[in-house]
Amino acid sequence: MEIRGQIIAFLLVLILPCSAPAHPAGERKPFPPPRPEPASPAPTFEDFVGSEVCAECHKEQYDLWRRSTHGRAGGPATPETVIGRFDSTTLQFRDARVTPFVDANDVYRFTVEQTAFAPKAFRVDYVVGGGHLLGGGTQTYFSRFPDGTVRFLPFDFIRKENLWFGETRHARGWVPISEELALTDLSEWPPARILGEQRDFENCQQCHGSQIQTRYDPAVKKYVTRFKSLAINCESCHGPGKKHVELARSGEMFNRRDIGMVALSTLSKDASLAVCFRCHALKDALEPGDLPGANLLRHYSLKFPMLGENPYHPDGRVRAFGYQQNHLYSDCYLNGSMTCVDCHDPHAQTYRDVNGRELVGRFDNGQCTGCHASKAEPLTAHTRHKPDSPGSLCTSCHMPYLQHQAMGTRLRFARSDHTIPIPRPAFDAQLGIENACKKCHQEKSIEALQAQTEAWYGTLKPHKPVVTNLLALPRTSDRVQAGRLALADTSHHVMARMAGLAFFVERFLEPDMPALEPEIVRALKRLTETPDPDLKALALAALHLSRDQDVGVHDFLLAQLARLGAEEPLVRRRWTVALAYLAGVYRDRGDLESAIRTYRKALEIHPDDADVLLNLGMAYRDAGQLEQAVGCFERAGRIAPDQAAVWVNLGLTHVRAGDEDAAASAYLKAVEANPWHALAFFNLANHYYRVGDLRRAVPAYHRAVELDPALAPGYFNLARAYLRLRQPRRAWLAVRAGLQYDPENAGARQMARDLEAFLLKK
Repeated sequence: MEIRGQIIAFLLVLILPCSAPAHPAGERKPFPPPRPEPASPAPTFEDFVGSEVCAECHKEQYDLWRRSTHGRAGGPATPETVIGRFDSTTLQFRDARVTPFVDANDVYRFTVEQTAFAPKAFRVDYVVGGGHLLGGGTQTYFSRFPDGTVRFLPFDFIRKENLWFGETRHARGWVPISEELALTDLSEWPPARILGEQRDFENCQQCHGSQIQTRYDPAVKKYVTRFKSLAINCESCHGPGKKHVELARSGEMFNRRDIGMVALSTLSKDASLAVCFRCHALKDALEPGDLPGANLLRHYSLKFPMLGENPYHPDGRVRAFGYQQNHLYSDCYLNGSMTCVDCHDPHAQTYRDVNGRELVGRFDNGQCTGCHASKAEPLTAHTRHKPDSPGSLCTSCHMPYLQHQAMGTRLRFARSDHTIPIPRPAFDAQLGIENACKKCHQEKSIEALQAQTEAWYGTLKPHKPVVTNLLALPRTSDRVQAGRLALADTSHHVMARMAGLAFFVERFLEPDMPALEPEIVRALKRLTETPDPDLKALALAALHLSRDQDVGVHDFLLAQLARLGAEEPLVRRRWTVALAYLAGVYRDRGDLESAIRTYRKALEIHPDDADVLLNLGMAYRDAGQLEQAVGCFERAGRIAPDQAAVWVNLGLTHVRAGDEDAAASAYLKAVEANPWHALAFFNLANHYYRVGDLRRAVPAYHRAVELDPALAPGYFNLARAYLRLRQPRRAWLAVRAGLQYDPENAGARQMARDLEAFLLKK
């Protein structure tokens, strides 16, 4: 699935006009530039030694880990790791044939024969997943590509159903491969999602492996992908081991307080959870280069995914897709001290109680009765079910396996509900969630289940006030009332407060509002006092967005910025990202004036953010302000010269201004910066086509569609170039290829019909 680091990925803005204040100066003092960050040692790839080195001293833990699902999470494609059927049985799509097989050299491969394309072959270099998970275990296959990336191949295998499947577009979710399915229906075809995190691609972040690094190296003009392992190794949790190992081998460690590694058992509740949330959470990327042992919050926001399509229901249950971060909505976290390792043994991944006692399995009531001992005395008084029945398992009612709705219903992908809710049949039905009671009592109506629940337990425990407010928010159109619901809560339920603030900012605020009710301003100011950097930054961004022209509000923002101290980089980055995200929303709506205002506000907080500059430039171009757009792109190019998208957009702006020579120069800079950037070649080809240089246009179009085989306009323009060169058959082949990815294009369909009729006459 796509994890939402992408709301940040392509946000950019300007030059001379960009550096002007967003409002008349008046008495407003400018925001100070970001302070230089204090030098702090950050882990490097070379600081990680691998799990085998850990085994020298910690063999017991190593052996437990090696047999765990973390230890078997992935690796090179071998007979020991591959679970898919690579038996040369063809998978038949409506428009393609895919054959998984093992070649004479024992290499796993897929061949793809797609209508209108030459056959393609993909080597399987790595696998991720082993079909281990009870709620639906799958395996994914990765291949090294010529540009240096390691890419996800869109043919997955699910162990329980023993079949191949694909993830589809148009909200159909996971479906088995069949003749009813087109290859082009697969959301990951052609392969474009990469292992690791890199701004130019959809990506899997660094979760499905250990110490994954993917970066573009301008010196060699390729991406560099490296990792220690595609298992989840010891250092994924413990951090870099090099210093610890050196101290242990030298014998110095036993005379020092600093053993070169943090003891995870000493961490606070939130710090312990952060170790797991590196992977087991939806998060937005803020800064590249994250490695275990670094400050997670420097590189990721764990709550900014709530901007836009909030992945959680108001009570924290997963709306479409999520990991285990909704643990933060549970009473066991909010009113207790529960962390992941209170139930999960971190090495063996078996189950234990809060005192560390090993339990029989994942459904052992000891996970809960270790803290809630009274519920077991006697058990049936609480569960109202026979002691040896599924209804007397705590997990059956409080942690049911729920199908993630983004995956559809054809194949199983269910995960245990980490909000740890109580059964609420009627409420769950309102949310569209299968309730726990229905898991065993399919024949009973929601009304009957609700009545039985109330008969046993009386009036059900009410939701927390902050959750009740979130439930009411979508039905509220009055801004003051919405502010009271979304902003007034003073509880420590940070996830719910973030959800309310995000909803309010998007629905009820806009740039430079002429007035904003004093109680809303006060509420937003209170939220800036919270210690959570996500909540604090979004509250600051909300005030900056809506009322920064008020000198009093502006001075408040300056004062808050001055108070941040060591937190300033974390909060500034989030503040910038929040404004840039909102600017993108306005731009998508066609409100270019608001988009431009808001991008410029983002630049006030981070003047040298190349992403914001790029997006501001595009907003200026959309608004017809070409000189300002050129200024933005040129400034972004000085900051990030290897970012091909900057030069492509500069070229498009020169085209709008009628300067083909300047456009060609910009496109050539894009190609030089990154020769794997499809749109650089596509737009360069368009330039050659416009000036009549078809001999150069054709190979540039070919390179564009080679790099991005789904670039339908590239095929259509290539067809037009071939027509002008009087090569109708090649034109026909090109337009047919493009129609595979844009079958509803009326002009291309007519071109294909005309060319086919012409060729038949010859």
